Amino acid sequence: MGSSNRTLIFATIFLYLLLHFPSQPEARGLKSPAKCPKLLSQVCKTSQNYAFCVRVLMSNPLTLLAPNTKGIVVNALDIVRKESMKTSKFFDGLANGRGTVPAFKPALKECASDFKKASGLMNLKVLEGDFATMDVNYALDDARSCETKLSMDEVNIKSIPAAIKNWKNFYAVANAAALTLENLQN
Repeated sequence: MGSSNRTLIFATIFLYLLLHFPSQPEARGLKSPAKCPKLLSQVCKTSQNYAFCVRVLMSNPLTLLAPNTKGIVVNALDIVRKESMKTSKFFDGLANGRGTVPAFKPALKECASDFKKASGLMNLKVLEGDFATMDVNYALDDARSCETKLSMDEVNIKSIPAAIKNWKNFYAVANAAALTLENLQN
């Protein structure tokens, strides 16, 4: 292959990349809460942490393709359901870990169960009309039940508070989605 063919191939690839990839300002604008789609903003405006809500929802390409607010709500609940299962597995891993204090294991297993139950509440089929936020709040009750059990059993594992705090940030996204769903139905 001659050098003129390599130059032509290189120029073709360069031109393709130049035309099909966003510029740096455009790419930054896609992640900016100020540039988020109107429907996404409608869901996140009631969240305790607007920027986190937008960032989480924009991390899922299906959210950006959602045709309406209900589609965004479905995706938000799916994201939070997955995070709930991840948190459940975190506690399950601690409960079954070799280095875990045996006295801590019952509380850790209960927490794993609590977050697994919370994941079941992050489902559009479960959320009932005017009571959507109440249904999502049951998931928060499960997290609080876990915290109470950990406190009562004096479980002291450094990674737990950060895991629960992270889940609560995701919960706020689900709560905002549920509130949006209630507003759509009223």
